[in-house]
Amino acid sequence: MKRLLTGALATALLVAAAPAAQAGTATGATTLLDAATAGSFVRIDVSVLSATPVVAYEYAMVNQCWFGPKASGPADSYQRDPIVDWVYSAPEPYGNVPHAVMTAYLVSVPAGATCKVSLYRNNTFVKGSLTSYQVS
Repeated sequence: MKRLLTGALATALLVAAAPAAQAGTATGATTLLDAATAGSFVRIDVSVLSATPVVAYEYAMVNQCWFGPKASGPADSYQRDPIVDWVYSAPEPYGNVPHAVMTAYLVSVPAGATCKVSLYRNNTFVKGSLTSYQVS
């Protein structure tokens, strides 16, 4: 009975530790490919460096805009899109880097707004992925 209890406890500990071991750390980048113009959209190249494979829906692009003078507090415009179609490129010195081109919609965002685009992995901010920009 004691062996069975010990085995069950060990199995439970391994199962509980598995997600933490799989998570790993990731860093990312977001780069605007177009000028951010009010009433239109802007394409954003997103990329991730991770020790674990990158899969569809694991990451999301978040674009937040504030219409007033301060870029803090609840955003006046919020967009969150899961990243589904990753492509792989080989820029030096990183090798095979997964990236995707996403679209931030600025149709309802006025000129002068301050926006921030970033990546999230399962609702956790990806380090290095924050890019701030002004809408003209």
